[in-house]
Amino acid sequence: MRRVVHTLFTLTIFAVVAALLVTVGLPQLRQVLQLDQQASMEPYVWRPDRAGAPEPRPRIDGVPIPAVPEDARPERILPAVDPGPGGAYAFEHVTDDGTPVRHDPCRPLHYVVRTAGMPASVLVEIRDAVQRVEEASGLRFEEDGSTQEAPAAQRRPIQPDRYGDRWAPLLIAWAGADEVATLDGDVAGLGGATMVTVDGTPRLVTGAVTLNEDVLDRWLHLPGGRDYIETVAVHELGHALGLDHVDDPTQVMYPEGSLDVRELGDGDREGLALAGRGECHTDT
Repeated sequence: MRRVVHTLFTLTIFAVVAALLVTVGLPQLRQVLQLDQQASMEPYVWRPDRAGAPEPRPRIDGVPIPAVPEDARPERILPAVDPGPGGAYAFEHVTDDGTPVRHDPCRPLHYVVRTAGMPASVLVEIRDAVQRVEEASGLRFEEDGSTQEAPAAQRRPIQPDRYGDRWAPLLIAWAGADEVATLDGDVAGLGGATMVTVDGTPRLVTGAVTLNEDVLDRWLHLPGGRDYIETVAVHELGHALGLDHVDDPTQVMYPEGSLDVRELGDGDREGLALAGRGECHTDT
């Protein structure tokens, strides 16, 4: 199993990490898109001038960070999920006191799908995977339709020309090694979360999942193949919610899975439930 050490760049450089789900000898690479703006962005604080208007918002790559979206609520949208009996889980991003960095449960986690070249059956499995992760995490997912955005290692977290004044939605794409170089060999997919720190508080704001058509296309017509594709999508969505790999082979988040592991394990469920228990943010 290949593992790649991640390298953190400042500003909008995303870190690419490796290692992921292996099913019947198919290793799956994971990409964590990590953006830490604390070093390059002034703390977010409203400072009204004499006319009462706030100063310009902090910027990322020259673009002001988004305001709180209209569909955000003062309390979580879905009920918090019972983590169950518990098991092996891990978080990719944690604060100094060990608290996991998470998405905001008080707003929908919007996502778009790059459907170009994607078989209709794969879109079905993606939606099923999203529903499973939503139920296990208590985070509300909302599909915003299709997009023409291509997957990229340095994906911009704010794309006003494409998505408006908001954090870019989670991108789910079907692509091959000819488009994404890290999808080489038997890599089945990439996934990760984008982390931003505002006024000293880190949070996950978006992410990306890329499914490797070169590997997964061959599974479409094999026994259990569609279940495998859905499990890959669930695993990658777990990374998009901040989960890391675990050493327990009975969990979906284990980096070397098999067709025997299709359902979320106790550790997966606990990890996803905790991933859905973040704070509500009122600054962006």
